[in-house]
Amino acid sequence: MPNDTFVEQLGLALPVIQAPMAGISTAEMVVAASNAGFLGSLGAGMMSPEEMGASLRQIKSETTAAFNVNLFIIDHLPDYQLDAEDILFLRNIYEKLELDFILPHQYAPSFQEQFEVLLHAKPPVASFTFGILTQEQVSKLHDQGILVCGTATTSAEARAWADVGADAVCAQGIEAGGHRGSFLSDGGNGVGLLPLVREIVKDISIPVIAAGGIMDGEGIVAAISMGAEAVQMGTAFLGCSDAVLAPAYRKALAQHLPAESTMLTNIFSGRLARGIRNQFIEEYGSSQPFPYPVQNALTQALRKKAARDGNAENMSLWAGQGLRLIRDVSFKELAHILQDEIRTTVEKVNAALSVTMHCGRSGS
Repeated sequence: MPNDTFVEQLGLALPVIQAPMAGISTAEMVVAASNAGFLGSLGAGMMSPEEMGASLRQIKSETTAAFNVNLFIIDHLPDYQLDAEDILFLRNIYEKLELDFILPHQYAPSFQEQFEVLLHAKPPVASFTFGILTQEQVSKLHDQGILVCGTATTSAEARAWADVGADAVCAQGIEAGGHRGSFLSDGGNGVGLLPLVREIVKDISIPVIAAGGIMDGEGIVAAISMGAEAVQMGTAFLGCSDAVLAPAYRKALAQHLPAESTMLTNIFSGRLARGIRNQFIEEYGSSQPFPYPVQNALTQALRKKAARDGNAENMSLWAGQGLRLIRDVSFKELAHILQDEIRTTVEKVNAALSVTMHCGRSGS
């Protein structure tokens, strides 16, 4: 990357990336976030190539600001065979909810087809999770002028991304909501954001983006003080009016629950993800799920029904440990609030450090 920082290169008003949040982020959300001064992100991991292309055309037509597109690097398992005995417990859940159990025609879109759409669309930034690109794939993105950001939950994963030529790495702490971006492990033995960022900053020379539990200006300043060039925030955007959520999901978030109300679970999707503990997790969380994306596809219909019915107990309520600090404002209002908080926090830190250093000199 050039000598400009990640934030300067993209022309951002704030060192903040709106987390992609597949299944939640829409073209409208991305535009609103980018126009407010953030790096808006489209979570395209579960979009068909056609849906992805349409969303990217809409974003480009509605904003000239920088934005990011996120994809899942996965095997979509087109030939995965399900055993009738193994899916019995899911059939029973569907029957209990008076819902027909219908096998999906595919478990997930093809990553390679999505990647081709990405190359053609040439977004300013492309980020990736659940896996790692090859050097050849990174070079193809660079040839189109696309900055590449990988996701890492350990310093080893961060080094792997640096080795294939990524421009930046998003360090995802265990506090983060939604799916763990791990690819060298299952992500269960997670590292907190503070030690993770410090490790990664020491290990690699490319910009580090901090993600996990950051909800306000104080958190942003703390992350940058640890060596990050920017932060990625997801849960902080969920309470905003620009986020399109099912009413039951929004109501659950509006309770301002404490951090311990969230937990990691793989029962909804087959991959570990952090969300609000509910009845479905309590009742079925100990069951052995199918691998991602099979489990994700098999539970999709029941989660959609729960959303339609306003039943938060059967929904995947993804949220990070900072959910108690959620605010009900617009993206634009959030940008102004964060700017004020950053400014105030920097002044407080400077004053505190000045006093500390002054006292230290006086006592020497």
